[in-house]
Amino acid sequence: MAESIPDSENRRQQIIDAATTLFLARGYNQTTTRDIAKVLNISQPALYHHFGDKETLFVEVVKTVGDQVNRDMKKILARTYTEPIDQLIDLTDAILTRHPRDVFTLIHSSFTSLSDKHQRVLGMVFGQDYVAPIAQFFATMSLRSNIDARTASSFYITSLAPLFGDFHALGAKQTKHERIAQLMDLILYGVAKNN
Repeated sequence: MAESIPDSENRRQQIIDAATTLFLARGYNQTTTRDIAKVLNISQPALYHHFGDKETLFVEVVKTVGDQVNRDMKKILARTYTEPIDQLIDLTDAILTRHPRDVFTLIHSSFTSLSDKHQRVLGMVFGQDYVAPIAQFFATMSLRSNIDARTASSFYITSLAPLFGDFHALGAKQTKHERIAQLMDLILYGVAKNN
């Protein structure tokens, strides 16, 4: 017989799920606890019973999603690829699958509204769950002498904006895979013709 999950744990997970959908779609500042409570048809005090405030809930959402992205990327890093660009495309797709908005902007645009403590936590999550796996990928490549894997990873993450909407799109009417492949080609090989 399966053990039942207590109602409190169920409600907490429902809150995280609803908050994840709203925070990832709208961002921290454009999402209110009232919005989250309304989706769940609960009162704000009921939401605050599980999460003391909006900041705590947002941090929990970013930690949860970051952990999921990190696990997805570790599986990809464990695979063998013939071409490095194919692995980078899959790593990028793992991020896009979990994030409808630019992860860098999502996290960093919230900083002005968060306490120093929560900024530090999000900085650690960002470094551990996003930057580190991509740096692991770049550590396997021959990089220019003045570029290390961490710098390459940071550049990569801040260059993903064209994949999160049409405003910064690089090409007209491309599939998601084509958009990712084009941007990864530019990140890995640049725009200048090699002689």
